[in-house]
Amino acid sequence: MTIELTRDLPMLADIMRQGAVLAALFERADQFRAIGREQLCPDAGGRLFVFGCGDGWTAARATCLSWNSGSDVVPEAATSLGVVLAASKFTRADRGIAISMSGSVDRTNAAAEAIEAAGGTCVALTNEDGGPLGAITSGVASLHVADVAPFLTGTARYSATVLALMFLLDGALGGQVPGFDGRVSDFLALALPVLLAEASRRTQAIAATLAGEGLSGIRVLGAGSDWGTAEYGAAKLVKLYDGPVWGAEIEEYAHSQFWSANARELVVLLASSAETAQLAENTASALHEVGMRTVSVETGGHAVGSATHRIQLPVVPVELAPVAQAIPLQLLAYHLAIALGGNPNMSQDKGDPARFLAAQLLSRHCELAPAS
Repeated sequence: MTIELTRDLPMLADIMRQGAVLAALFERADQFRAIGREQLCPDAGGRLFVFGCGDGWTAARATCLSWNSGSDVVPEAATSLGVVLAASKFTRADRGIAISMSGSVDRTNAAAEAIEAAGGTCVALTNEDGGPLGAITSGVASLHVADVAPFLTGTARYSATVLALMFLLDGALGGQVPGFDGRVSDFLALALPVLLAEASRRTQAIAATLAGEGLSGIRVLGAGSDWGTAEYGAAKLVKLYDGPVWGAEIEEYAHSQFWSANARELVVLLASSAETAQLAENTASALHEVGMRTVSVETGGHAVGSATHRIQLPVVPVELAPVAQAIPLQLLAYHLAIALGGNPNMSQDKGDPARFLAAQLLSRHCELAPAS
């Protein structure tokens, strides 16, 4: 990757380096498994909670719903606030994985404190030492993903978070899932390079078309683990596209959001399996009746033929779909921002300082400078 790309287009550089980032993380898989095995296996009757805010929550939900270790303990994805509000129900048998790259999200830190206060064990899945969160938890599992730019926490680090979480769950819930490392190896060596190139090509073309046609909003839909990834995609889009963006479960969209939709909106449909592809196909076909445009992101090898635009990507195992699907959503957000005249390579504290301060006041008080 050229120095110029890293300096001038840091978000694009961060997206396109994911092959190297994930390969380096794969080499440390056994370190994460050891942390899971030694600190995160619940005692008898205990539960394993995986929680965070924002990208941490979407990574937790997408990964937990796609993970199948055969263990009697099913990992429970939760928002950090949900964990805080359930604090009185925790016991010494419970375990938690608190996801936060900065370690400075108020509610995530409070949730980790609640599990530790009950006598349970919580591990921070973070970058570097985890900051304030790392000081609260019994252990730290660190990605050690270096910055391309300090404001980019939700692209390469998001994919790394999902993969690292899989290794932690593998260790915590009974040992290595048969064949999992082989599937990861094949994905990194064979599918991911093609996926990055094809997703970049298709999203750039789709973004140019959408910018020319006009766009009044975007809705990203999925089912099962794809729903978590859909909300992640919406979170990336909402920061770069100057218009309304929603994430939703594909079935519940039909019962609620659809009734406020209009024909100039775009609906993005995630399809990682035969079942989700059929749901996406039905939805795209129905929306076509009212003139709405759709984009399908296909990682399961099953066609969504009614979609207006299709992003057909290499087939990946369903448990790796949360990593694979994140990339085209990142690239769609990036290229759409460019096509509409925005600058996705600028830090939000410079692009919109008032909103950036409000975000800190909402969830990250420990990042604020002390009052003088």
